[in-house]
Amino acid sequence: MYLWAIVQYIFIIMMYIGSHQRDGMKFRPYNQAQTRFVNLNYREILGEDSDAVVISDIIDLMDLSHIESQFVEVGNIAFDPKEMMKILVYGYFKGYFGGRPLHKNYKNDLGLRYLSNDDFPDFRTINNFRIKFKDEIADVFAQVVMLCKSLGMIGFKNLSIDGQKIKANANVFQNKNLKGIKREKEKIEKLLRKLLDNEIEFKSEDDKQKKKKKLEKRKKKLEDATKLLIEAGAENDDGLRYNLSDPEAKIMTDKRGVKNPDYNAQNAVDDKFEILTAVNVIDNPSDSGQLDPMKEESENNTGSTHENTLADSGYPDKDTFERMEKDTTTEYYVPDKTMHSSRNDPYSKWNFQYHKDLDIYFCPQGVKLSYVRTCKDKDGFEYRLYQAEDCSGCPVSDKCRRKSKNGNKKINNRTISIYPQDEAVKRMRKKLDSEDGKKIYQRRMSTVEPLHGDMQKNRGFTQFVLRGLEKVNVEYNLLAIAHNVRKIILHGAKALKEYLVKAQITA
Repeated sequence: MYLWAIVQYIFIIMMYIGSHQRDGMKFRPYNQAQTRFVNLNYREILGEDSDAVVISDIIDLMDLSHIESQFVEVGNIAFDPKEMMKILVYGYFKGYFGGRPLHKNYKNDLGLRYLSNDDFPDFRTINNFRIKFKDEIADVFAQVVMLCKSLGMIGFKNLSIDGQKIKANANVFQNKNLKGIKREKEKIEKLLRKLLDNEIEFKSEDDKQKKKKKLEKRKKKLEDATKLLIEAGAENDDGLRYNLSDPEAKIMTDKRGVKNPDYNAQNAVDDKFEILTAVNVIDNPSDSGQLDPMKEESENNTGSTHENTLADSGYPDKDTFERMEKDTTTEYYVPDKTMHSSRNDPYSKWNFQYHKDLDIYFCPQGVKLSYVRTCKDKDGFEYRLYQAEDCSGCPVSDKCRRKSKNGNKKINNRTISIYPQDEAVKRMRKKLDSEDGKKIYQRRMSTVEPLHGDMQKNRGFTQFVLRGLEKVNVEYNLLAIAHNVRKIILHGAKALKEYLVKAQITA
């Protein structure tokens, strides 16, 4: 009986082998044009640790009721807000910054097919969703920050605040002052007159009307720009300019010294895993005045305060140091604007010795500087002016004396301006120069600079796609969400899985 079973088994194997060798065939059938009915599970194919699956799980944890409540049960059935958020976050994660790049990559990106469930929205639908729900997207960023806190990824030791210049979607040649706008407006008016007098030939009346409409639209834009520039005082300042492609973008100088229409993206970063706790985009090239708002936004998003707050010398104003000393919630490590340069200048005012009883200063050469008067600077801050009696015979007068405001000649006798806030500045310098201060402040560069490099080099985000301050803030919030999600994938994958299990049990 067993022998007969073995014979049958051998016979079946021989028949199978023969079936693939008959008719002179050497290979298995291979036809790419053959239609197949396949039941695919994208999640199984991608794997639980893939970027798309993790993004999907994270967005599923978010409360999007504030978006869902704005849809009504009439008209066309809308795409699920969670699907739209997943697609947008995945796009900024992968470098598809907008509806068109997302739609272009949809068929070839298995992650997008999974997130959309093979029902991908039109690129206009994606772009409209992004613009319409700008405030809600900012709220999703805050929820992702709280998720990072729940996963133990925010250490609350050092909070580094810094800004980076990012190109606006604006043509630098469209940046014009009043004279440039006037010249272009005159050219347009001349063309319109020729057009009305039929001095320009067109193939059809429709072409003529289209050209006329285009010129009138441009003229209206120039007139609006003229009004805004006059209100800003451009009649007395040729340096004031208006960008006609993105009026809210300002000319800024980047680290390479290149001037472009840019926006200034502000970041607050926790140093444990470089989690972004607060972001904001401003149209001012200066970081001054952004320290307190960014710190407060970070506290609002995390519900906690960092032990130390770090920023560079571009952030403090003259009165910032006194405010920082009064703030007992965090320890600040922020240098003043002249801290680094004055170290190499032996004749900086910080090296002058003060005698409180006599209310006089002595320079490094022993020359006395007496109080002259109390003045106000251009920002309205009061300071006490001290002046040397006679610097004519001083051997280092050329190195010590400062240039006048016009920069053409040096002042005869050395003067120094002493602000009430200078004592607080001295105490901050002493703290930064201590061994602990140096170690703590070094964390700023190793926290913030990698973030800038990752966004611009690795993510490829070197320019905003949208125009206008509100819209670029939406883009940057999406980029910040994608950044934090990436950090969760790199450093918090295990904690996220445990969190998801607990969330399912609770649900």
